[in-house]
Amino acid sequence: MFDIMSRKNNTVKIVDGIMGSHKTNRIIEWMDKNPQKSYIYVSPLLSEVKEGGRVHKSLKNITLEIPTNDGQTKSKSLLEMLKAGDSIACTHSLYLSMNESHFYHMSLNNYTVIIDEEVNVISGFDKYSRSDLQWLIENGNIDVNESDGMVSWKGSREKIDTKHKYYDFTKYCDSKSLYCTKRSEVMMCTQLPVRLFECAREVVILTYMFEDNILDCFLKLKGFDVQEFDEITLEREDKTAIKNLLTVIPPTDKMNNYSLSSTWFSEATGVQLNDVSNYIRTIANRLGLTNKDVLWTVPKERAVRGKVKSKKLVRPIGYSEYKDEGGVKHTCWLAAQTRATNEYSDKKLMAHCYNRRPLVPVSAYLQDYGHPVDLQVFATSELLQWAWRGCIRKGEPMTLAIGSKRMHNFFMQWLNEGENK
Repeated sequence: MFDIMSRKNNTVKIVDGIMGSHKTNRIIEWMDKNPQKSYIYVSPLLSEVKEGGRVHKSLKNITLEIPTNDGQTKSKSLLEMLKAGDSIACTHSLYLSMNESHFYHMSLNNYTVIIDEEVNVISGFDKYSRSDLQWLIENGNIDVNESDGMVSWKGSREKIDTKHKYYDFTKYCDSKSLYCTKRSEVMMCTQLPVRLFECAREVVILTYMFEDNILDCFLKLKGFDVQEFDEITLEREDKTAIKNLLTVIPPTDKMNNYSLSSTWFSEATGVQLNDVSNYIRTIANRLGLTNKDVLWTVPKERAVRGKVKSKKLVRPIGYSEYKDEGGVKHTCWLAAQTRATNEYSDKKLMAHCYNRRPLVPVSAYLQDYGHPVDLQVFATSELLQWAWRGCIRKGEPMTLAIGSKRMHNFFMQWLNEGENK
């Protein structure tokens, strides 16, 4: 077992192609030409890989087994399939939940891992306040590794039971998943094990605008050699077609005065939130659209009513929700992180009103350890992934309203770059 687990793949290959360049189709064709390999196909959505889904229907020479919870957990089902050397399709969340038992059999059976869209391997850690973290450091309860910031517990465990304030903290330390920035203002983030990539025979990630984005910075920090996957050919990037299909509506003068960042939304008044609502509603009305034609985004806490019933929300009159033909109610809000789904490909107006930045602990950690995220690349790629949930992904004309001045500027820079790369 030691020999297998000590074997490490330190290369990750990237298929970086614009939306509509047929990344998924090309990689499926490549897999079908290489049926002798054992695959794990990792998709954000189960609908893409389940029986009848796009990936399942397109493969002719390979059968992808799907972990189920029939009589056991999906994690256990996945483990049994890995032991058998089956080719497997699973979601991002199931793939990211794998443990050492999964890693062992993944390595033993020389799996090729195909990851459709980037996986979230690093997140902010907000279970404790910064003052709590500072107290733990100053009182010698934790140690921070100088080379990579990994946090380990070195305080007493004598009184730490499951009800103790810092019980969860010790568990994060034990799993080696907690990391600290170098700066004086203490911030921490959680990271998934790099064994997710090391245990595979090869790893291929399908994405767009990968360079200097979060996953690229993370992998390089961890010592991976990031290379282009050159065994498939994509459609050439042509923004002329996009320009012919897309109508871009900039922010109004009033919206230009608002940053629309997460912090801004958390502090926004009811009047300011109404301005955001009116921006969306006015455009939809002007275009003569129904509520079924429209999607918009702002931070979730300003779109979805939680426990605080009196909380002010963005609510464009006439464009907050709708009922389908079966009477089922649907919201017109779509989370800004949504990607890799065709579910909304009938939407004619996509209204993006959120100034996107990486979580501060994540960008701070990567910067402190020498791999800063390109904030323009991050913001632009997030906007593109969200906007391309609409009908433009089917080659139909679409309107994109961008309420943030910063996001609009980034998008127009991207759109007006050289037509062919």
